[in-house]
Amino acid sequence: MTRRIATSLALAVIAMLALATLADAATQATTIQLSVAPAAKAEQGYAIAVRVRTADGKPVNEATISFSEPVDLFGARQMSLGTTTTDGQGQGTFLYLPAQLGSHQIIARFAGRDQAAKAEATTTFDADVAAAVYQPETVPLSGFSQVVTVAVGVIVLSVWAVIVFALISTARGVRRGARDLGVKGDLA
Repeated sequence: MTRRIATSLALAVIAMLALATLADAATQATTIQLSVAPAAKAEQGYAIAVRVRTADGKPVNEATISFSEPVDLFGARQMSLGTTTTDGQGQGTFLYLPAQLGSHQIIARFAGRDQAAKAEATTTFDADVAAAVYQPETVPLSGFSQVVTVAVGVIVLSVWAVIVFALISTARGVRRGARDLGVKGDLA
């Protein structure tokens, strides 16, 4: 009885593997074409145009393309730039404003879908437009907050000085009172 169950299970696994192999064979190779051009507005940086097609030239619509750039931050990594979705013609555009001038390598990836296989493309361009250097704004009332810090410190020190003065005065008064009582010799 267990031999029949094991045989049935083995046949089911083989059938599923065969179907999975057929499904993989049915996917078509996909190509990604990239081009980079300055955006319509300089402050937007660059427009990265992507075109996704299958091996037989048909456009892949509604394909999500993710863009990344290799960086060296605590080792080599991929910095995600964002995503775009292709239209009915298999085309999409992604606006990218680099943080630095110079050479940039952009990688576009399509994860695959239905009958379209996953694909990847790379392009390199030299950026002569970059995001402005970050300048932190001065915090409102920052001058006032510095004065308040000093003023609070002076007040705290003054309170401590009054407390110390009161303790010293009390101690001196107790000593003086004890000395005066000691001279008279009368406690009652």
